[in-house]
Amino acid sequence: VHHTFPNLTYSDSLTLYLGRRRIQVLHYDRAVTPGDTFLYLPDDKVLITGDLLINPITFALGCYPTGWINTLERLDHLDARVIIPGHGEPLHDKALLETHLALLRELSRLGKAAKGQGLTVTQATALVKDSVQDLRRQLTHDDAGLDEAFGVYIVSWYLHRVYDELDGQLSDEIGAIPAD
Repeated sequence: VHHTFPNLTYSDSLTLYLGRRRIQVLHYDRAVTPGDTFLYLPDDKVLITGDLLINPITFALGCYPTGWINTLERLDHLDARVIIPGHGEPLHDKALLETHLALLRELSRLGKAAKGQGLTVTQATALVKDSVQDLRRQLTHDDAGLDEAFGVYIVSWYLHRVYDELDGQLSDEIGAIPAD
């Protein structure tokens, strides 16, 4: 084995070529992590998202709500025929991407409203779960295990980060898992 260490960095984009295949290495914003990178093969119309999108349930523990929404919106504008998520089966349409985007937008809206009403994040989480049932069903198809993951990994964790974001600039430090 001959180890080759990286000798090239980028900030927003880098185009690589493997033979004739063009690969765009892209970073739009802090979304799930501070350095989210994804790959887009524009000639093949293939998008490789990493953990920006997971099939079927994504997780939001250390996310950046506004940046994640901005990033998913820009991913949605790419002309991809195949999406390879960070986990789960490849996708041949944008339905999962669009459902996650709608969910994150709605959770952000509801979280901001709840915080504005003086609700704690725990109170907001309990209230919001009922408001996003249609989106939950689109992702979980009422599978009990996925429903539980949805409530914790998306709703609770995302709302905690919405509240944190509303309180000021989000840190890139990995925070503790919320207790509720």
